[in-house]
Amino acid sequence: MEITDIDMSKAAFVYGAIHSLANRMQVIGDRIDPTISTKQWFVLAAVSKFNKAPPNIGDVAKLLGTSRQNIKKIANILEQRGYLRLQKDQNDLRNIQLCLTENCYDYFKSRDQRENEYLENIFSGIDDEMLSTLCNGMKQLIENIDRMMNGDSNLERQG
Repeated sequence: MEITDIDMSKAAFVYGAIHSLANRMQVIGDRIDPTISTKQWFVLAAVSKFNKAPPNIGDVAKLLGTSRQNIKKIANILEQRGYLRLQKDQNDLRNIQLCLTENCYDYFKSRDQRENEYLENIFSGIDDEMLSTLCNGMKQLIENIDRMMNGDSNLERQG
C-alpha cells in the first residue's frame, strides 16, 4: 500500500498523538494513585494476564515491548512493596517468575472503581463503533511494529 500526501499527514498525526497521549496518560495515571506509578501498575496488569504458570521477566518484557532489565527494575520495587514475589522457575533456574501476592489482589480491588472512572473519562464521547475502529487500527499497528522489531521491514534494508 502506498501512502498519499494526505494519508501521510494523518499517519504522522497518529504517530505523534500516540506518543503525546502515552505521556499524558502516564501523568494522569500517576495522579490517580500516589503509591504506585502507571508503569508499575502496567507491569502488574501484564503479569495478571498470564493465566497458567506465572510469567517470567522475559515474558512480561516481550508483552510490554520493553527490556528485561526494565521489567526487573520495576519488579524489584514491586516486590519490596509487597505486590510481587520473584521466584526461580523450577523448570529453568535461569528464569525468574513474577507472582502476584494477595496484597496485590487486594490492591487491584481497591483501585477498581477509580480505574473504571479513569477509563470512562478517557473514552468519553467515543461510541462503540469508533472504539471498535480504534481497536482494529491499534491491533494493526501492533502487528506492524512487531514485524519491524523482528527485522521484517523495508526500512532497515534502505539504511
